[in-house]
Amino acid sequence: MSAEQVVAEDDLVAGRLCCPVCDGPLAPWGFARERTVRLLHETRLLRPRRACCRRCERTHVLLPAWALARRRDGTEVIGRALLAKANGQGHRTIAAALGRPPGTVRGWLRTFTRRAGAITTTARLWERVLDPSADQQIVSGPPLVGAVDALGRAARACRSRLKLTASPWELAVVLTGLLHGPGRDPPGF
Repeated sequence: MSAEQVVAEDDLVAGRLCCPVCDGPLAPWGFARERTVRLLHETRLLRPRRACCRRCERTHVLLPAWALARRRDGTEVIGRALLAKANGQGHRTIAAALGRPPGTVRGWLRTFTRRAGAITTTARLWERVLDPSADQQIVSGPPLVGAVDALGRAARACRSRLKLTASPWELAVVLTGLLHGPGRDPPGF
């Protein structure tokens, strides 16, 4: 068990993790099925923890930020594909560079493009809260390019202000959900 899993388990048992639906306290509720996650240079076995909300009685699967819901590939792999697309590469070129099927990469890019507006909005909110002096310039171009830029700016603000060591793509998952799930508004919004 990694250090982050130990901390998450301790927080879950102590009731410090909140339900994303109603903010009620989460309690341990077994485990989801074990799966393999393909990272950039290795694969990892992951057995995600399940949790149940004591208030609304919904169950949730808790994933580390390096793994995405409903995806076999890790956050960094998908992030590299998004960055390559923002830099003008096509899905086939990206797939070849990452060693993934073109259809898989095309699916990531399409999903991200559909969510680009919401991701951009959430990322800009986080940047504004964490770094009010930041230049909130809007990048011209396709929505995917603007969303990738906004994520980079928000991640930079998080790392600078909060002294976080997580990768920019892990922060993107935590703040916006990236390919799946709702973004999280900063406190006070």
